[in-house]
Amino acid sequence: MCGINGYILNNNTDKNNLLIQKMNQLINHRGPDDSGSYIDFIENKSIGMGMTRLSIIDLVSGNQPMFSSDNSIVIIFNGEIYNFKELKKDLVSRFDIKFLTDSDTEVILRLYETYGVKSFKLLDGMFSITIYDKNISKIYIARDYFGEKPLYYTKNNNGLIWGSELKSIISVLETKPSISKKALDLYFQLTYIPAPFTIYDNIYKLKANNYLEINIENSSYEEKLIHDEKLP
Repeated sequence: MCGINGYILNNNTDKNNLLIQKMNQLINHRGPDDSGSYIDFIENKSIGMGMTRLSIIDLVSGNQPMFSSDNSIVIIFNGEIYNFKELKKDLVSRFDIKFLTDSDTEVILRLYETYGVKSFKLLDGMFSITIYDKNISKIYIARDYFGEKPLYYTKNNNGLIWGSELKSIISVLETKPSISKKALDLYFQLTYIPAPFTIYDNIYKLKANNYLEINIENSSYEEKLIHDEKLP
């Protein structure tokens, strides 16, 4: 099942090193086989990325986070890409790209290196993805076409936080958010809470087939539709 977590916080205190571990521990049930994390500091900001993994594909070398050859791009991934073998074959034949693993995670990474965010459109599968691109000081978090994999996020004065489950996000907030009256009203009408709403105020569910483009400098973000991107 797997799960991902992440944050951009407007401070770089030592305690931030432990936050991603705390978030991962709360979703350990999603991926008990493996876990990983990555921490980076940019001036007065802390960047954290973490994941828990249920090992299905490439049990030995598919560990995450995974990095580009120069370590400038970092990816964590939850899900399964059904057409990753075809995509890999195309990258090898067209660009002579060398792969180090048999994982679908590396295919996503190499696709992004080749096509940027347009690569999300090529993915046939269920996924939630975080990609940190140091070259352009941006983070992308993306969700699959049908929204099979959950992905939540919140932004406040401290920064921006996201994850596969609400409880990992709430665990690192200073105060527990209030129940959303709008979400309750929708639930009583529909018997579920549609995206972008969640049961909590100021915590949102990323809509299916969308991604957030996050500017690290000021933690601002823009939500975009994946299938608005033109194919390479």
